[in-house]
Amino acid sequence: MTPDAQRTIAVLMTCYNRRETTLACLAQLAGQELPPNARVRNFLVDDGCTDGTGSAVRTAYPEAEVLEGDGTLFWCNGMRVAWEAAAKHSPSAYLWLNDDVSLEPDAVARLLRVLDDTEVRQGVPAIVIGACRDPHSGQTSYGGQKRLGTHPARLRLLDPGTEAIPCDTFNGNIVLVSSATYRRIGGLRKFRHTMGDIDYGLRARQHGCAVVLAPGYIGTCAINTKDSLADDKNRPMREKMRLMNKRLSPWDWWRLLYAHSGWLALLYWPWPYVRVLLRLQTKAR
Repeated sequence: MTPDAQRTIAVLMTCYNRRETTLACLAQLAGQELPPNARVRNFLVDDGCTDGTGSAVRTAYPEAEVLEGDGTLFWCNGMRVAWEAAAKHSPSAYLWLNDDVSLEPDAVARLLRVLDDTEVRQGVPAIVIGACRDPHSGQTSYGGQKRLGTHPARLRLLDPGTEAIPCDTFNGNIVLVSSATYRRIGGLRKFRHTMGDIDYGLRARQHGCAVVLAPGYIGTCAINTKDSLADDKNRPMREKMRLMNKRLSPWDWWRLLYAHSGWLALLYWPWPYVRVLLRLQTKAR
């Protein structure tokens, strides 16, 4: 993607029953300070919302493409549906965006500059991550991550600097993926709920793509503590195990580990479940 080319940025979002939050995010997108040769086009998956999110978006943003889910897609597969729809229009780049992110007014323009610079300097397809800070603590909440050793899920969250920082993978809250990256590795793989973003970043690195964290904070996003196992001591054990299976599906966990650590996955796979079971048994006494 050359800096002076006309470009369309396909914004990929999936939502569930956060109508006002979703509308606020889209309003920030509409008010972005874009380069004169750039425009955004929204592709949003309404994953079975019961609060009228989809119809509200259609009314406020008739140019947006709203796709219907049945409530079983969750984040990863909702984003896959949005991506497949967007790819039919051959945009210049794809912006992953969570609807609970509050964007800086020049967020998209900053990401584009880093993407252009990275692909020109390194000569390979690129992904640029936007770091988020927590609105309460001011600390980094989501963004680029570095791998710690051979375990693909032992990661260190990086604080943004004044220059772009190479990463191994990322959280999917604000991520700009070039069309060249998409052509090289495709879209997200099927995961039930989580892990699709971590997997995508690791795959990009395996396929020779540049993965970098943009300088400075691109937006704010509170750390998601909803459904925390540790915080709710009164939640029944059966419910805790259900949440554990939702957040860390055993089959998805195996696929992530095996794809990025080979047969070491046999050693890594059991430990999250063992730790949770031990913790639950200790609290039950």
